[in-house]
Amino acid sequence: MKRIKAACGYAIRVTSLRLKTRQNTPTCIHTRVKKQEENRFNNVETVKMCVPEVNTYTTRSSRGLTGDTVLATGGKDKKYPDTPTKIMAEVPAHKDNPSYKCLLCLSECKIPRQLPCFHTFCTSCLDTYINSEYVLEDNRTYFPCPVCESPCSPNNKEAPVSSWAGSFPLHPNFGSLTCKKTESSETFCHGCLTDGEESVGSFWCRDCKEVLCKQCRVAHRRSTLLSKHNVIAIDEVTKSDVQLPVTIDETCPHHAGKTIEVYCIDHNALCCVLCVTLSHRSCQNVSSLEDMTKKITPGFVESGIDKINNESKRIVDEDENKLTALATDYQSMTKDMATMIKKAKDKLDDLQADFETGLDHTYKRNKDSLLDRLRTNKVFQTNVQNTNQLMLLMKERGSDCQQFITAEQSKTQIIRHVRRLQQRTKDKHNTFEMKIKYDETLEKVTNVMTNIGTLDVSSSLSPTSLDALTSIGTIIDTLQSTPFVTPFTESTSSSDIKGAVEKVAVQSSSGKQRVDVLTGSLSLIKSVHRSVIGWQKMPFLTGGVFIDGEGLYVTEFNNQRILVFDDQYNYVRQYDVDGFPTDITKGFAPNEVLIALLNAPILRCAIQGGVLTTVGSITSAKAWGVNTLGDKILIGKNNTVQFLTSNGVQRESFSKSGGYTYVAVSPHGFFFHRDGDVIVCRSRDGTEVFRHMCKGMREPRGITVDQDCNVYVCGKLSGGVHLISPDGSKDTLLLSKMYGFTEPYAIMLHPTRQEVIVTSSQEEVVLEVYKFCGL
Repeated sequence: MKRIKAACGYAIRVTSLRLKTRQNTPTCIHTRVKKQEENRFNNVETVKMCVPEVNTYTTRSSRGLTGDTVLATGGKDKKYPDTPTKIMAEVPAHKDNPSYKCLLCLSECKIPRQLPCFHTFCTSCLDTYINSEYVLEDNRTYFPCPVCESPCSPNNKEAPVSSWAGSFPLHPNFGSLTCKKTESSETFCHGCLTDGEESVGSFWCRDCKEVLCKQCRVAHRRSTLLSKHNVIAIDEVTKSDVQLPVTIDETCPHHAGKTIEVYCIDHNALCCVLCVTLSHRSCQNVSSLEDMTKKITPGFVESGIDKINNESKRIVDEDENKLTALATDYQSMTKDMATMIKKAKDKLDDLQADFETGLDHTYKRNKDSLLDRLRTNKVFQTNVQNTNQLMLLMKERGSDCQQFITAEQSKTQIIRHVRRLQQRTKDKHNTFEMKIKYDETLEKVTNVMTNIGTLDVSSSLSPTSLDALTSIGTIIDTLQSTPFVTPFTESTSSSDIKGAVEKVAVQSSSGKQRVDVLTGSLSLIKSVHRSVIGWQKMPFLTGGVFIDGEGLYVTEFNNQRILVFDDQYNYVRQYDVDGFPTDITKGFAPNEVLIALLNAPILRCAIQGGVLTTVGSITSAKAWGVNTLGDKILIGKNNTVQFLTSNGVQRESFSKSGGYTYVAVSPHGFFFHRDGDVIVCRSRDGTEVFRHMCKGMREPRGITVDQDCNVYVCGKLSGGVHLISPDGSKDTLLLSKMYGFTEPYAIMLHPTRQEVIVTSSQEEVVLEVYKFCGL
């Protein structure tokens, strides 16, 4: 009777009709259907098809762990001795039945739940995470996404926390068709499993995509709704039989019951009609999804994600190699120390134990740090792999609209994940070089000896990982800034389609909207290693300025030269100078620059045809920082900031504290300088406008101002980059730490692109470039 009920349950689910239940139909259809749907995502084996020439199969535990390979010899089944063991070949995981992994446990996703930010997790993993991270305070009910930390709330905020994980939708494409297996790898009947019974399946319904036992096959045939289904013997199952239809949730995440129908090019956003009316009413570039899918540049997002997948694999491989190298170093050092200890007397035993305790502590600390970094990068790589497989699946079997929606969702979640990845790993190195400094008296043991050596540990981010991170940043920047739709012939605004979505042609934005720097974030797009610019002494880049048509000119203090970088921050050439340059700025004449030298006059130089020529000097001025304001020269000295005429005559002086002073000038005639750890803003006549101290900033060095009068400051000792609003009322920490160095020094802004260039204080990575991202 239960099997007949199960067959009726199939009919109701397959036809999606609200039928009046018969006497034999289960009383709770919705519960039954939900159980059947979750069975499709359960933690069990995929359907296997009969391939006579294959004589092995692989068994896995219910937790998805690979078991031993079992030889199929045609013997008897342990549970059903009269049934011969079938020889089955597993359906490939790629394309036809892709295997997606949970971003928490990094194992095969079990009952995958998709959050509003498009990241997907096992239901059980998500439930455990939510119970430890949920927030119920100040009328807020949410939990942060484990990957990107976007706030996620259940639909019913009054529901108990234990039910939150199950309230999020099942990912329609992450779950492959799955079946529970007997010990001999035979497949159990789906219908019987729904009622908690285990009967061996003998048939496959191509319409229901279900395994049936003999009794359920009879009930299937007797059902009016199911009798015409194509049912075959399970031995005849082919790869095409187990392919599930591709589905995408096209529901607007912001307005329940509304379907995504419009794309806002201005904000790169998928919208419903209400979104356009309420949130995008001022947008000038919108299009229906139908028009957008006709103009998609094929493979644009897929190509980018595939490249990110390759780069993330480089990072994970490098971390694993470095972890192995760290363990090798640990073993090598332990062996070396043991060899040294053998040469010593019994008195050294206690000292040896003290040393190994310190070594173990250091190794474990570094190992834990590297393991944490490795896991973070593995989570990212797994996310990219999942997304890459999803994109391939959609490309092969999805509609154009589905492909477009998936591409947008994939791009959004990858961008968010990359930003979070950068924040989590920027201060976690993956290269640890441990050296032993043997005590000079080790071979001459005395009674006063207190230790046998110390550990000298230095850490850095390997060039391979740094290069891969930079490449990912560049790809993300390209995905954000480059339209992947071909130009449209006409344009329209959101006001033209309010109330209804029509087929309209829209062209890409003529110019990319500027990111609000106070709310945006910085993404690394370029790093320059000291080996690129060469020279004997450690390079020290102390200041810089963009020259129209020439590129970025940077003062390099230690080796007495001016470095030139092109518009893509590639090193081009250098100019030697007679002195130690500290800062450089545009002069008063076209192609003129002023170069500040340590304890020497300011140089006046001309740039013509790629040649830097000294044309004069300002002998009365000796400064660290230099800038111009109108027809005046501003210089920063140890204890003062001074106004000079164009020929070097001092006009005004403002007292301050703290040395190594740079001066920044805004487009509106204000100038900024440090006074100890405080940033001071003054008007053109020197009147103080405001003072602002950024929380946690120590020893400010480089300072610059953008076209909106936002002030950027490097905290040399605090290690970050701070941003102060134009009125000095608030600030934000743009970068808490740099990626490749610890002490930021000089800072410059690209004149047309929202890119920030930061130099280091005499470290291996001499320069890093960051770009503002709005998402």
